[in-house]
Amino acid sequence: MLHSFIAIGQDTIALKEVDVTARRLDLSAIGKKTQAIDSTTKQQFVYNSVGDILNLNTPIFIKNYGPGSLSTSSFRGGNASQTAILWNGFNIQSGMLGQIDLALLPSVLFDKITVEYGGSSSVWGSGAVGGSIHLDNTPRFNRGFTTIANLSAGSFGLFNASTNIEYSDKKFISSTKAYLQNSVNDFRYRDTADPERPAKIQRHATYTFKGLMQEFRYMINNKQIISANIWYNRGARQIPVYNIYNLSRAEQTDANLKSSINWNYTTSGFKSIVRTAFFNDQLNYTDSVFSIDSKSRLQTIIAENENNFKWKEKNELNVGVNFTSYTGRVDNYEGTKTMSKAALFLGNKFSFYKDKLISYVSVRGEYFSTGKMPLTGNVSLEYKLTKNLTSKLNGAKVFRQPTLNELYWRPGGNPNLLPEEGFTYEGDLAFQKTYGKFSVFISGSAYMRTINNWILWVPGPNATTPVNIQQVFSRGTETSSRIGWQKNKLKISMSVISGYVLSTVQSSRQENGNTEARQLIYTPRYTVNGNLSLSYNHATLIYYHQYIGYRFTTSDNLQWLPPYHYSSLRFNYKTSLQTTNMILFVACNNMLNTNYEVIAAHYMPLRNFEIGITLSTNKPNKPKETGKTPE
Repeated sequence: MLHSFIAIGQDTIALKEVDVTARRLDLSAIGKKTQAIDSTTKQQFVYNSVGDILNLNTPIFIKNYGPGSLSTSSFRGGNASQTAILWNGFNIQSGMLGQIDLALLPSVLFDKITVEYGGSSSVWGSGAVGGSIHLDNTPRFNRGFTTIANLSAGSFGLFNASTNIEYSDKKFISSTKAYLQNSVNDFRYRDTADPERPAKIQRHATYTFKGLMQEFRYMINNKQIISANIWYNRGARQIPVYNIYNLSRAEQTDANLKSSINWNYTTSGFKSIVRTAFFNDQLNYTDSVFSIDSKSRLQTIIAENENNFKWKEKNELNVGVNFTSYTGRVDNYEGTKTMSKAALFLGNKFSFYKDKLISYVSVRGEYFSTGKMPLTGNVSLEYKLTKNLTSKLNGAKVFRQPTLNELYWRPGGNPNLLPEEGFTYEGDLAFQKTYGKFSVFISGSAYMRTINNWILWVPGPNATTPVNIQQVFSRGTETSSRIGWQKNKLKISMSVISGYVLSTVQSSRQENGNTEARQLIYTPRYTVNGNLSLSYNHATLIYYHQYIGYRFTTSDNLQWLPPYHYSSLRFNYKTSLQTTNMILFVACNNMLNTNYEVIAAHYMPLRNFEIGITLSTNKPNKPKETGKTPE
């Protein structure tokens, strides 16, 4: 579901941004396609999850099981465990599952959302195979006292509230963010599997998400900054069912605590970061009908040091070490299971012809307590052909270490699994120019990736078990185009993003599987996202449209879900009352009233509506008195 929100920026105050991991991301992005979700787009989705933003603004396919339900990413034909998701540089993917539920990541908590396409295991470690999603907090010094409050209500008992209270002076920052989302989620849909009684209402689907994020920053001197972050979120949701018997009474509760401490040291030619993090994740799943009461606990400890040296003007050396430990406990393990890894990573940026040609080369060795030690690498080139035209090339070796569940789940876990390993290549060409009142951006990318030892859960004699069964070949193209025009108070902009993915099984050790040369399940070949925005003075009207192609639901490609079109329309109006800025919005989601499923047997809402308001204030810091006596 979509909401509209536009923040009022502070243009008259010099702000200093606290930057923890941006430099490594900048280096990793050389020769690769990256996409920073701009502030205007992010603010349009202030109440939505990270998955919702990516769904309508990138070519990434989001596997959405319904509002409030599981939401995961499929990057260029990969699966959710082949995407690295990093919060301020820490990988927050579950060591048990190898993935994270994007529905539990509200976008309002993050100041920056950046998508890094392609493999980057040599930079971010295991799991950075298809791409990486970076969620960063960048509070600013000397901004004064700022408050933002958001309230909205919508169809099916939807209610949203969030607040951001921030104070900062020249040396200290405190930022507090809190949110609450609740919905009865009892929407109507048409069950295509039941032609005699197609009209149905979703039952047993209530959900509540709430959380708090607290950040502190202190500038010790002009070279050192220390910071501490803590983030707690809790989700409680009923698991809906779509069978005629409606027997399940399943419920799931997620409780996640993440904390970190960072120390940054910076001089003109050297930067060092020492940081540590502790995560505590709990998941409880119950179903009274089937007498299920499953509890899982995972604790993660991360310690990292990263150093950046500048040499010979614009060349840079990046070197660091990382230690990560997972401790998992669940009824289906034989006791508590642990897995640790230690990594050494090294990268160097080379600059030629006054930065017209730049290159980044990186390697990473990662030793796992399970005895595996994959070595990964990356070579990238970026060449500025003209003032407005840039070309990029990248090649990388990537890998993914098996998760605790894949190794130790009983029954079925396989401690002899090998890591998924392979190679990925991509090229990108981007053009950007301004013609008077017009601005144009056009880019095109092509990529290919081969993964060996692809892990797949298959039926066994006693239980379903994970095995290294497949070699998968993924290739495709992506395009992005934006055009804008502005005259006085009138602004018009349009963007279109498309993706073509062919991700097929090249070889399989599965007997009678009939999967070779078949497209992976839930991997649409074609996706298109577009939006049209019209703004005049304080009013903005935005139309979003999405096309998702066929998704095969069986590995032999004999069953599939049909393509669908999704559209939404929203209107914002910005005004002010004394020192308070206000934004009113109204939104119509699924405007065409499309009956569709992203995942089989998980229906999505028909046409629905939302309305809300945002209030924001800012009180700048007062200039300090000079202490001089007037003459």
